Amino acid sequence: MATSRICSSKATFLLDIDGTLVYSDAIYFRVFQKLLAPLGYTVDDAFFKENVHGKVDADVFKKLLPADATEEDLLAMSKKKDSTFCELYREQSALSGPPILEGLPAALELARELGIRCIAVTNAPRGAAETTIASLREAIPAASVIEGLVIGAECERAKPHPDPYIEGARQLGVPISECIVFEDSRSGVRAGVAAGCPVIGMRSSLSDAELRAAGCVATLDDWTGLTAELIAKVAAGAPGDASPEAI
Repeated sequence: MATSRICSSKATFLLDIDGTLVYSDAIYFRVFQKLLAPLGYTVDDAFFKENVHGKVDADVFKKLLPADATEEDLLAMSKKKDSTFCELYREQSALSGPPILEGLPAALELARELGIRCIAVTNAPRGAAETTIASLREAIPAASVIEGLVIGAECERAKPHPDPYIEGARQLGVPISECIVFEDSRSGVRAGVAAGCPVIGMRSSLSDAELRAAGCVATLDDWTGLTAELIAKVAAGAPGDASPEAI
């Protein structure tokens, strides 16, 4: 059966970036070590997951900076974080290419073949997000299927609120009911669920059980598991009981 016939249900992809399209946690880990060591913080895995992963800058730095930090201080730290990430990300990409999740090129090609529209939706600052998407477009021809970019902090509310995903659907001019969200963090999954979308979780940092507990209808170890059959089933609201091995 032709691929286009297998995926007969309408679908639009709303794609998180960090941990979903690219493995960026290791870079952000180094960024926060640089930023927070002078403030007396020891950034280890537990600290990163508790205070940084999936969160927007305003919330992260409001919690971690001294109580007397001004709005200007928070903005300056956010800009420093963004510029440091872009510098480290470009260095790594120049050496070995973008740190993409396995199977991403084929998955984006599949979306293009199926006529599935895509937009990236992230809590990352605009500079980091634009740098990442630009690197994907340079390295992966099918990444041209990603039509635009929604920044959580530029919406009325960032993830875990649904606003960024609702904005993504609005920008593409499609009903939110036709969208599938791809996420890796609890806050992102909650945002997708609150927007009314089925969410497919990427197991880049959380387990199948953790992602399903947050609200995912299916999870993938990486993009090699994405098929036209799975897209059609999720778009039709079918695969909530599927095991990781089955999808």
